[in-house]
Amino acid sequence: MYKLFIVEDEWLVLQGLKLTIPWEEMRCNVIGEARDGQAGLEGIIANPPDILLTDIRMPAMDGIQLAEKVAELLPQVKIVFLTGFDDFIYAQKAVKLGAADFVLKPTNPDELIQVIGRITSKLDEERRLQSQQERLKLKYGWEQPLIEEKVLYDLMLDYAGTLEREWFVEFGTGIKNNEDGAVIPPYRVLLLQLDGLKDMGTDSTKLRDQIKERIKELSTLTLVRINETRYALLANRQVERDDLAVLLDNLMVLLSSFAQRCVLTVSHSFTTIDLIPAAYIQAMRALYQTVFLGGEKMIWFEDIERQQETVSVNHTVLKELIELVKWGSPSSIEAQTRLWYSHLIHLHADGLTARRSFFEFIVTLNSLLLRDNELHNIVIDSGFLLTSAERVDDSLEQWLIRLNETLFEWNRQCTEQSDPQKKSGFEEIELFIREHYAEDISLQGIAERYHMSESYFSRLFKKQVGTSFLEYVTLIRVRQAKELLTNPRLKIYEVSVQVGYQDPRYFSQLFRKYTGETPTEFRKRLGIESLPL
Repeated sequence: MYKLFIVEDEWLVLQGLKLTIPWEEMRCNVIGEARDGQAGLEGIIANPPDILLTDIRMPAMDGIQLAEKVAELLPQVKIVFLTGFDDFIYAQKAVKLGAADFVLKPTNPDELIQVIGRITSKLDEERRLQSQQERLKLKYGWEQPLIEEKVLYDLMLDYAGTLEREWFVEFGTGIKNNEDGAVIPPYRVLLLQLDGLKDMGTDSTKLRDQIKERIKELSTLTLVRINETRYALLANRQVERDDLAVLLDNLMVLLSSFAQRCVLTVSHSFTTIDLIPAAYIQAMRALYQTVFLGGEKMIWFEDIERQQETVSVNHTVLKELIELVKWGSPSSIEAQTRLWYSHLIHLHADGLTARRSFFEFIVTLNSLLLRDNELHNIVIDSGFLLTSAERVDDSLEQWLIRLNETLFEWNRQCTEQSDPQKKSGFEEIELFIREHYAEDISLQGIAERYHMSESYFSRLFKKQVGTSFLEYVTLIRVRQAKELLTNPRLKIYEVSVQVGYQDPRYFSQLFRKYTGETPTEFRKRLGIESLPL
């Protein structure tokens, strides 16, 4: 339950707020009330609430003055203002104070219920994150380098959650209490490809130590292992090309004595956490351009970007192909790739340009598949791109055959993974989730229901079902949302609530993350227009 304090100078309005709103159903408990700001402040200090519902215009101390004091003393309290149509100037001040929301007077109960619902959802998320962070610090504080590598790995491959992002901002950048956690110091993503590692004998330890020192000159963060031969580094000590190039040259000298073949690629410079996946993709694309660049040892994405501008990738075809891998058949996949391939050959008479376009297509496809929650675990261990890079002399027709064979296999695995007849021992749990997905279900609650510890249940669920509990619930909700959105009489916020999200903005962000488009864009693409009720 969340604690709520009401400050309203009109007795009738105050009583209406207390008695006509189903506070208990909204998981709120009215712990105090006051008729003016001064009395309200004294009550709030004595018994701090989670939510403050206050009028703006009041005697003695108005709502703005009250909010200023509360924000200073208890910054965690969410403040909702009751405002009139003529309170615009006051409302502007309230915005600057970080008001959680506004409700117009005379108060519409349904509107207030929606506002409080959005705020309690935010409080739920804050409590969850705080609990996870406390457990993380307590349980894994001594393993910070391992956590750091895992967080960086998730950020680069674009499936980090809110907890990982906040952890990175706080511990990876050292930024404290940053209002805009997305902005971080400038960085570039580097990729190191080391093939044919040499046995350095007694010199191995010394050489590794020298490499570690070189890496410390480049970044305050740890080196991330992507696979057996590939490493990534988020370089944040030096991002200017001229200065960075000197450090990278020194690193390459050491690495060249450690591996038979060493390639280093560098992304553009960025300054936001949201673009870490984009920086990683740039470094990946630069790495795969070694297919066409021969013996280059160090490749800057900015140098090859102009060449890539001449190579277009049809993202509509890519999206349709990904959907076919999930839901289609080998014949439908092959029909799509053959159609695209015919267009490619017709468009590019020059053989090298056609090969570049083909390779850029499969690199982009691979990147998108890795970021797809349903296909990531299937694609991540595939050697498809490496095989293509190693067999560059094959004909384009052979590349197409290999592409189809890979897509057929991913389609088979995806079909098996989603087969409702497959017995995993979790059928009862999956059925419960599918029937109650719109409710406030949590990993902890389900674990308790089936008499397991949270950590054990989490590991067992992923092993048996093939995805994490949160992703499983989210995917069910997103699929149901797609179906509901085809009904033009349902407003987007109504769809949001029906699939379990009280905050429509959060729902829209999540829907876009999992589908690549907002609910509005999804409807527009299907030619659906909202109708008045």
